[in-house]
Amino acid sequence: MTRSTNCTFKNAAFYAACFVFSVALFVALAAAGHIYPFGDNSFLADDLKYQYIDFFSWFHRVLLGEANLRYSFSQGLGMNTWGLYSYYLASPFNLLCALFPADKLTLFIFAITALKLGCIHISTAWYVQKRFDLSKPAAFLLSLSFTFCSWTISNLRNPLWIDCLILLPICAYGCRELIRRRRMIRLVIATALNVMFCWYTAYISILFLCIFVLVEFVDYVAEEGFSWKLTLDRALRFAGAIALGLLLSAWTFLPTILAMSRGGPVLALGPLLKTSLKSLIRGFLPCMWVSNESTPQFYCGIIMMLLAVSLLVNRTVSIKTRIATLVVTIILVASSVLSPLEYIWCGMRVPNGFYSRTAFLLSFFALWAAGYTLQILKDQPKLRQAYRPAVILPLLALTAIELFANAHVVWNQLYAGYSENTNRAYVATATNTIATTTERDSAPFYRIDRTTTRADSAALNEGLALGYNQLSSYSSANNPQAIALLNSLGYSSVGEFSTRYAEPILAVDALLGVKYAIAEQAPAGYVMAKANQPESATAVYENPYALSVGITASNDIQNSTLEGENPFEKQNDLYSKILGRKVELYTKIEAAKTEDGESLKQWSVTLPAGSIGYLYINKDTSAGSYWPVALTIDQRSINNEAWRFDNNIRQIADASDAPSQHTVSIGVAEGYTDMPQDNEPVFYALNLDVFEQIISELKTSEFIPTVFEDGRIEGEYTAKDDGNLLLSVPYDEGWNVTVNGTAAELTPAADKGLSSLNMQKGANRIVMTYKTPGALAGLAVSLATSALVAAGLFTRHKKSRR
Repeated sequence: MTRSTNCTFKNAAFYAACFVFSVALFVALAAAGHIYPFGDNSFLADDLKYQYIDFFSWFHRVLLGEANLRYSFSQGLGMNTWGLYSYYLASPFNLLCALFPADKLTLFIFAITALKLGCIHISTAWYVQKRFDLSKPAAFLLSLSFTFCSWTISNLRNPLWIDCLILLPICAYGCRELIRRRRMIRLVIATALNVMFCWYTAYISILFLCIFVLVEFVDYVAEEGFSWKLTLDRALRFAGAIALGLLLSAWTFLPTILAMSRGGPVLALGPLLKTSLKSLIRGFLPCMWVSNESTPQFYCGIIMMLLAVSLLVNRTVSIKTRIATLVVTIILVASSVLSPLEYIWCGMRVPNGFYSRTAFLLSFFALWAAGYTLQILKDQPKLRQAYRPAVILPLLALTAIELFANAHVVWNQLYAGYSENTNRAYVATATNTIATTTERDSAPFYRIDRTTTRADSAALNEGLALGYNQLSSYSSANNPQAIALLNSLGYSSVGEFSTRYAEPILAVDALLGVKYAIAEQAPAGYVMAKANQPESATAVYENPYALSVGITASNDIQNSTLEGENPFEKQNDLYSKILGRKVELYTKIEAAKTEDGESLKQWSVTLPAGSIGYLYINKDTSAGSYWPVALTIDQRSINNEAWRFDNNIRQIADASDAPSQHTVSIGVAEGYTDMPQDNEPVFYALNLDVFEQIISELKTSEFIPTVFEDGRIEGEYTAKDDGNLLLSVPYDEGWNVTVNGTAAELTPAADKGLSSLNMQKGANRIVMTYKTPGALAGLAVSLATSALVAAGLFTRHKKSRR
């Protein structure tokens, strides 16, 4: 065996050991915490439970040819799903979900998480060895500390973010090659892969590299000397490498930007300081992270942190390098403490949940600083003894133990309160309920939604998982105009980025084609859809007034806006503009206030005969998204109302032949000590006679498609006169429409929350197909860039052989 072959074998064995050790440590943590598949605590924590498991189920269906990668009607009113794919699902690890049955996707998530941790350990160990020329035990220790740092171990519930940690060390070494050897290719390819796997974390990484490359540059000029020519050359090369990486990934980056840049709510910055001094200190200590406090996840192993800090006081290191290290460290710490910096790092948006999203950057920079320290120490004769196995192996064992203990404490907070058996039972019941409903109704178009969820207060994306059309949406990659329309009509808080179907609303449900509602109590105006309900959570009710996907509308609909006092007046306005005349579906009810205290307000409400009673709480502007109230309607209680996804139109009572009296009160919500004093409900009655007359009129001019599937709508529509056909499909430039074989223009309606087509009198054959905006242009750019990069590499190779 040659020396080269022997070295290659040893390296392969070392990296295999890194991978196996990380996977084994991960499995041991799961076993110690009784976490599935080694116990009943579900691995689905936080957004894995609320969002991602349904996204994975949808992707599973895409890979099996059961769903469309480009467009889906299963979320909101419909959406371009390229942003969903590129934000949440683009990791190549996710392709493995096709190998797992649909009911074993929790196991799939567990498996790819283990694989990702092993790959982080490998790539980081490779970087430490390559960058600092350290021994294998030292590289193992530092890379293990980064792999199981607090940020990583607490964010396994965000598997979409983890691929970035695999690629970050490769990007970092690409920066060193660029600075010292003028080579760009590694940084170009790693940047492109970063964008392809998750554009969100790629954005964060690229911002970090802009700072990190300066440290490597300062360290280089401390040895070689400074010149403006050198500075300009490296700056242009770095900018070129990042640009080429983006261009290489344009096939996904361009359609993603077009899909994700359509607007949506931007939250206020809030307090300048995101944490307290106590929590900040706790963030650097093992076993001290608290999930319900603003504790940054800075801890990454005591030994690595001490080595990193020692670089700042090591006089053998250039003062320029030490100053640069200190400045970057301060910036990274401040980025988790100051709201404006967090805002910049998170894409010029205020993050909603998951505090300290960029803390992994400080852990990686600590890895760099610790590696730099060890590189210097190994060249000092007095300290070489520290590299003996008798010293390094106990340190390695100590690091593994403390990392395990810290992770165990973190996991005890995250993986508790939701069992895998509960999850399986919910999925099985939901699947059976939907299957039974869809088998009974084979119509091409209708929507289904449910008020019950996988977990309390979680707005789900179950339609994506099970393949039915719903209004609910909990995603950062939905259609913002559709969500804004839904929320303005009373489904969730105005300004929220998602919506939840918390309670059926008869009139707007009918307009948007919600034919079936799975609700815990009988919704007003609905009828029982099937007999012998096993339990209220699976009871299916049918809306006899549900309209099809298209109806004739007046020209006023194109000017409809989201403005209005409250969702009742908004619905009145929307119906009026559809019909071209003033209508009042809802009339305001005057309620008598019977109690007006600081902790309880109460009203007596008289509901007119022949009307369905509803209320909606207009939130005080100071209440924000996270200050709910407890709402009681007669004997029905809602613990958290008027916050985020639970700021909904609520039913007071169904219609009766005589006026009825009801009591409504709001008080302090569960877990709060007081309530916003200016939160006031408004009370309205839906006049059934008026409503039924309007629905009868609209049903005479429906467009009932013969094909309604993701990314395609087809059907015949006979128009009584020239005019508009209103579609309960959000406006999107990706739709290509033909009417009787001739290209037609889809126009926006209701602030792009809906869309319309101009129709001529008589028979019209409508065909709508969806093509992802920017996909072909992005692919062309990627191919051209690939050819350019390949040509450059070939030319360089030829020159090197001369």
